[in-house]
Amino acid sequence: MKRFSREQFLSRMRRTIEEKNPILMAGAANGLIAKFMERGDIDIIGVYNSCKYRMNGYGSLAGMLPLGNANETIFEMGTRDVLPQVKQTPVIAGVNLGDITMDIRYFLKSLVDVGFAGVHNFPTVAWFDGVFRKTLEETGLGFELEIEGLKIAKEEGLVTFGYAFNEEDTAYLVKEAQVDVYIFHAGITTGGSTGVKNSGGMSDTVKRTQANFEVAKKYKPDIILLAHGAALANPDDAKYVIENTDAMGVQLGSAIERLAVEVPLQSRTRSFKDAMSLGAEVKN
Repeated sequence: MKRFSREQFLSRMRRTIEEKNPILMAGAANGLIAKFMERGDIDIIGVYNSCKYRMNGYGSLAGMLPLGNANETIFEMGTRDVLPQVKQTPVIAGVNLGDITMDIRYFLKSLVDVGFAGVHNFPTVAWFDGVFRKTLEETGLGFELEIEGLKIAKEEGLVTFGYAFNEEDTAYLVKEAQVDVYIFHAGITTGGSTGVKNSGGMSDTVKRTQANFEVAKKYKPDIILLAHGAALANPDDAKYVIENTDAMGVQLGSAIERLAVEVPLQSRTRSFKDAMSLGAEVKN
């Protein structure tokens, strides 16, 4: 696979934007998905623990639960499945930067060594709110660990991608970590077998996305902005987001991986069954 320095990766994204080509980024659960995403001219491939759960039939939010070691999962997925199949596309890692049981700098160095070009703060405590989030922050398990991890990632030569879910966290993330790419996470993607039933609609998704983009630009005017989640589930949705926000591209999960498989796989299975039944009728 082609390896990218931090400077090469950033230059590649900037060139894409300057050429008026929105960036397409998506998660890949395995080598087959990564291989055909690359053949479809994807710009960035991400490896997340949520991809594993999503493509095994569970909701993406399983990646936020204590169901396994997120960092061990993405390292194995990346080194054994995704990276060997990708030839020319930057691959980034979704890292639990709040993992207090490991040396984050050492782990980030290992990601560089095997060929990852960037780091994204997922799983993230930014998804939690209320008493639980408050208690995490007060007991030293909060968002600050991810901010510090993103700073270290940049020092180690990785391009940094930052998630936030509200304007307060967006301000903190961009101001303190100075991430290269900011992604507003509007919520779990709608549709299919494990998507949310009501995302609030495209109007709400666009409104919240742009509001957070404005905050991000305030603290880093040259930041790369990507949209993600909620009602953004289909190509036309992506087009609408690009037209109606300052998004320079989109990050996708279920919208490419899961929704591309569910109905087509069911339909193809049914087609084989129907064709064989017709064959049996003719023979008899």
